[in-house]
Amino acid sequence: MENKTSEIRELFAKTREQTLALCDNLEPEDMVIQPSKNVSPLKWHLGHTTWFFEKFILLEMNESYKPYNKDFNYIFNSYYNSVGEYNPRNKRGSLNRPLYSDVIKYRNYVTENILDFFNKSQNNKISFLVELGSNHEQQHQELMLMDIKNIFFNNPLMPTYNRIDHLSKTNTKNEFSLFNTEKFTYGNDQNVFCYDNELPATEANLEPFKIYPFVTNGEWKEFINDGGYKKHEFWLSDGWDFVKENKLERPMYWIDENNSFTLNGVKEIDSNKPVSHISFYEADAFARYKNKRLPSEFELEYFLKKSEKKGNFLEDKIYNEIVEEADSAYGNLWAWSNSNYLPYKKYKAYEGNLGEYNNKFMCNQFVLKGGSHSTSKKHIRASYRNFFYPSDTWQFCGVRLADDI
Repeated sequence: MENKTSEIRELFAKTREQTLALCDNLEPEDMVIQPSKNVSPLKWHLGHTTWFFEKFILLEMNESYKPYNKDFNYIFNSYYNSVGEYNPRNKRGSLNRPLYSDVIKYRNYVTENILDFFNKSQNNKISFLVELGSNHEQQHQELMLMDIKNIFFNNPLMPTYNRIDHLSKTNTKNEFSLFNTEKFTYGNDQNVFCYDNELPATEANLEPFKIYPFVTNGEWKEFINDGGYKKHEFWLSDGWDFVKENKLERPMYWIDENNSFTLNGVKEIDSNKPVSHISFYEADAFARYKNKRLPSEFELEYFLKKSEKKGNFLEDKIYNEIVEEADSAYGNLWAWSNSNYLPYKKYKAYEGNLGEYNNKFMCNQFVLKGGSHSTSKKHIRASYRNFFYPSDTWQFCGVRLADDI
């Protein structure tokens, strides 16, 4: 128990430090921008991840705790209806107050109180909540990088967040084939932290299939030049409406067919690198264009289970879609599946207010697998289920195609 407690305490401390480290290259003016409803200001992320610990641990379990500011419950609650009203997501960028400096004081105050309370009151429930809160904050670290990219892209100056002048290999030739029908266990069956949506572990039969390497920028240029965005026959009905409504002609962050915006600044598009920031609608259309399909989440999970956990992750601080290992199934970019984000059979949500964490989003979204260059290594596991709406593009996602064998 003591070893586990020490691990969780270290996880909490390092996670809190890592979040602030992502802001080292930023100024207070960067922290309040919200260019679209999908994007949250960086100041809000810093406050919300702090509110999570305060609300679900300190205020619920520590009778002597005094809240830093009672108004913060309204400002930094994300979507938990069970704990009160909250500021609408699309209005997070209108909050000039609290100041960035006050949010940092709030973070420090809650961090100190969590460490003090955790040291004095060790039990399984508190340990679970501190570990869950730390993993929750790691999810927001990736969201922060997604939002920084969108914020900087929408600035006419297109500033650079992270200067990486030399990038290593761009080999994307990692693929996988299953030649025989096989029974496998999906969901988390290991003695490691996981979210409620990864449980319970269940057996399923897989038919023979093949998963191809990530689709490259060069292949996407061919799709564009062949009229991929102009031919309705490649698109789902909702996807075709999405194309017309948004006058879509190329992937998000492509400035033209030669240059794109990255966290490393404006770069020439490398035709050998994986194409990124592709919506499910675009991924599905490309699959039809190639007379293939998107893999199921179970096919991707099986592939990941058979792969070594190496790749390009948040801790590498590259923040770019580069594949460093030819046989790496993890990292660099999330891969869309064709599976709707639904609960597993006999799924049970977290108890109490935390039941809203995942449960209420299991509708109209699709599962992504594998992790990205901005995903923490702590989240790299085959059973991890990321999920987004089919029109979403600002996440770090790419496209793998699949075939039946």
